[in-house]
This record gives sequence, C-alpha cells and structure tokens, in this order.
Amino acid sequence: MAEDVTVRTLIDELAEGYGYRFEQLCFIRPLYSDRDYANLCLNTLDLNIVKKFPKGLDTRLKEGDVVSFGVMGGAA
Repeated sequence: MAEDVTVRTLIDELAEGYGYRFEQLCFIRPLYSDRDYANLCLNTLDLNIVKKFPKGLDTRLKEGDVVSFGVMGGAA
C-alpha cells in the first residue's frame, strides 16, 4: 500500500468506481448537528472520535487497516 493513502483518498477512489452516490452515502448529518459525520469506522473505531483520529478523513491508512462503511442500504 502506498504511504500517502488516507481515508479521504480511499473514498475518492471508490467513488470513481461506484459513482457519486457512493461518496454521498459515506457521510451522514444527524438531526442534532450542523455538520456531516463520516459514516465509517477504521479498525472498528468511529472515525469521528477526534481524540483517536484528530486528522479525521486525512488519517493515513497503513497495511492491515480495516475500513468499514455504515449501512448503505434502503430506499436511496
């Protein structure tokens, strides 16, 4: 894996293959918030936990990391 791969670049690359709608589904906006949250986990931890992932989407991925996406089903 290239050393410069971040969560953001992974989303961008997957969106190229799966389309813009994929990228939209990677983010949610809870009713109580004025900002979007990443709808994914890195190594079973919510990427929105600032103490764990201060760089958020710019967190670098390393060999063996597991990125899991939130539920992307239903009537979209």
